[in-house]
Amino acid sequence: MTKAKAAFSGEREVRTFADLNHGSDVLLEIAEKFPKGSYYTLMGSLLLSAFAFEAYLNHLGQNTFAFWKNVESVRVMDKYALLCAHFKVEIDWSKLPYQSLKRLFRFRNAIAHGQSVIVKDERVVDADVEPYELMPKAHWEEFCSVEKANSVRRDVSAVIKELHTAAGLGDYPFVHGSGVGSLSLSK
Repeated sequence: MTKAKAAFSGEREVRTFADLNHGSDVLLEIAEKFPKGSYYTLMGSLLLSAFAFEAYLNHLGQNTFAFWKNVESVRVMDKYALLCAHFKVEIDWSKLPYQSLKRLFRFRNAIAHGQSVIVKDERVVDADVEPYELMPKAHWEEFCSVEKANSVRRDVSAVIKELHTAAGLGDYPFVHGSGVGSLSLSK
């Protein structure tokens, strides 16, 4: 028996920032549930938070400014400053949640533009401690913690919500795009 064929037609808005934001949440939940060996899961969560923030800026920017394509390659914080100025959002870099953005993008840039470095440390420790646990770390390695990932998630969400609300788009920006589709039986 031959299966009937149908023609499909569909369209869907893909809100990349919402998907990346959700992915960051999922990875953080996994790291919290399984803390042993969660270093790379936390790194992934933090990176997805940074990507979600920039993707949101691009989402809002392209829907606000006709020239946005011309500034897509501009630094993330400059894009953020442009949108904040337009929507009259005051940024105080000395306070949370804005401080988290600086820390997050310092981390993200260290990963994206990674370089080999020598880190050194000297201190007095208990003799029964594992030497591996004492190894010095780069700042971005130390950033991969549940506490920092939770702080970043909270603060990035707060900053996005603040900008979204200031743009007059409501209180919840993390709605996935909608889509419609239809099937028509072929003859």
